[in-house]
Amino acid sequence: MTGFFFGVDISSTMSVLALCATFIMHWTAYIGIYKYKLAKNKDAVYHFLNNDSTVLSPDLQIVENSTPQEYKESITADNLYFQKLELLCKDEHIYTDSTLNREKVAEKLGISAGYVSQIVNTITGDNFAHYINQYRVEAVKKMISDPEYENYTLLTMGLESGFTSKTTFYNAFKKVTGQTPNEYKNSRK
Repeated sequence: MTGFFFGVDISSTMSVLALCATFIMHWTAYIGIYKYKLAKNKDAVYHFLNNDSTVLSPDLQIVENSTPQEYKESITADNLYFQKLELLCKDEHIYTDSTLNREKVAEKLGISAGYVSQIVNTITGDNFAHYINQYRVEAVKKMISDPEYENYTLLTMGLESGFTSKTTFYNAFKKVTGQTPNEYKNSRK
């Protein structure tokens, strides 16, 4: 506007301002992406900025003022999301939901389904399905030992624990225990 009203050519000044604005935007991106590693933790940053606490547990503390060192390159068993997943399995028995999948767990944890897989694969050495099936098999083993479930068939126990079919149940049980459900039940007598 100044150039228009006073008849002064300010194109060189505008070029300098545009150059400075470009430099500031790139510098901000550099600091955000490389120094604070926001690119690797975009889900965590999104939830932090939106104050979204999808899963809260009294046993776990969420650190509000997090530093870049808390976002480790390697995933270990003390990973906050893995601990929350363990609590969901042990306390809330989410594995009994026969429609449970990575996407549902990711939604509960507030992270991506890919990150759920990465955490489980890295920490346990198994895929997500096998990880959940281990909890289901342990639940069936407890039912077999509990007199309250004496009148239940093995298949009913498997379905109650979250398995969707007899084949899936028997295959998972054999993979985890090395025995079929019948062999396991007979060995407990």
